[in-house]
Amino acid sequence: MKQKHFIYIKCKAKNPNRILLKLFKNRINVYDVVKKDSTLYLKVDIEDYERIQKELVTIKFSYVSDSGLFKIKKMITPLKIFALLLFLFLTNFFSQVIVKVDVIHSNKEIRELVKKALDEEGIHEWTLKKEYDSLQQTKQKILEQYKDKLEWLEIENVGMQYVVRIEERIIKNYETEEKFCHILAYKSGVIESITSTKGDILVHEGQYVAEGDTLISGEILFNESIKNNVCASGEVYAEVWYETHVSLPINYEEVTRTGKKRWNFSIETDSGNYKILRSRLAAYETEQKRLFHFFNFTFYFDTEYEIQKTNHSYSLESGTNKALELADEKIKTKFKEKERIKLRKVLKNTINDSTIDVDVFYAVIENIGKKEEYSVEKEVS
Repeated sequence: MKQKHFIYIKCKAKNPNRILLKLFKNRINVYDVVKKDSTLYLKVDIEDYERIQKELVTIKFSYVSDSGLFKIKKMITPLKIFALLLFLFLTNFFSQVIVKVDVIHSNKEIRELVKKALDEEGIHEWTLKKEYDSLQQTKQKILEQYKDKLEWLEIENVGMQYVVRIEERIIKNYETEEKFCHILAYKSGVIESITSTKGDILVHEGQYVAEGDTLISGEILFNESIKNNVCASGEVYAEVWYETHVSLPINYEEVTRTGKKRWNFSIETDSGNYKILRSRLAAYETEQKRLFHFFNFTFYFDTEYEIQKTNHSYSLESGTNKALELADEKIKTKFKEKERIKLRKVLKNTINDSTIDVDVFYAVIENIGKKEEYSVEKEVS
C-alpha cells in the first residue's frame, strides 16, 4: 500500500472558518489545523495541495514543509550525505595513522634487523594502519626471510602505535642421521616421461607400472652390488585414468546484465549490511568498494548493475557440453604443475525426469612419484 504524502501549508487568515468552508466545498481534506497570530497552518495531502493552487486562486497558500518520513527524506540530500561521509572519513583517517613503531628486544642488532624488514614492508611512522590479515602476512614473510635468526614475532596495534615483540632463534647443532629414500608409484599408469637428479631410474617411457612399484631407486648399483645409498629425487609423469559422473538440472536460470547501473553507499555492521539510499533498480547485482572503517562500521561505495533473469532448458547436446565443462573444472582443480588432460571421452549421456546425467572417461598426465624412506644397516667393525 502506497504511503500518503502529507505536507504543511499556510496562508493569511482574517476569517479561518471561511477558508476551511471553501476547502470543504471543494472536497479538500484537512488533517490538522493550527492558527497562530494571523496565519493559518494546515496539513493536507500533496495531491490536494496541487488542486488548491488551481482551484482556490483567490487565497494565497504557500508550502511550509513535508511531514513524517517525507520530511526526513527531503533533509537527507546527496550533499549532506557526502559531508557526513567526508567527516567520518577524515575522523577515521586520523585515527588510523601510526605515529610510532616500538620494537622490543634486548639485542640491538635484532631490533635494527626487524625495523629494517618492517620498513621494507611499509610499516613505519606516519603510515596508515594495516589490516590484521596484512600484518599476519608481513609477520610470516619476515619470519621466513630470517628463519635462522627469529623464532617468533608478534605485531600488536596499541592506539596509534605498533608494538613489535620478538623472540630470537638460538641455533643448536644436532647430529642428524642421513636419510635414504626411493621414489615409488602411488598410482598405476603408463610412463609418459621421467627425469631424475639423484638415484637410479628403473623404468622407461611407455612402460606400465602398478601402484607401489619402485620408479627411481636410492640404491646406486655397480656390477649388481650396492655401492652407495642416496635419497632419490626426480619427476615421473604417467598416463592415469579416471571415470567421473556429472548430473545437472535440465531447467536453469540465466542471469545477464542489461547495461544499466546505479551508484549507492552501504554500511556494514555486526548485524548486517544496509543501503544508505534506496535502489532504483528492480533486480540488480552489487559490486562493493570499501571506503573506510569507523569503529564497528565499514562504509562501502556500491555499484549496482541491473540484471535480467531468463529461464532456459538444456537439450541433450548442450547439457552434455555443459557437463563436460564442469567435469573438466573438477579434474583440473587437482592438477599440479605440468599435469594435463590427454584424452576425454563421453561414455554415457541420458535425460531423466529433471536431470541430464553424463559419465566421462579421462586419461590424465600426472606426476605419480612419491618418496618413501628406507633404512640402511651400518656395518659394525
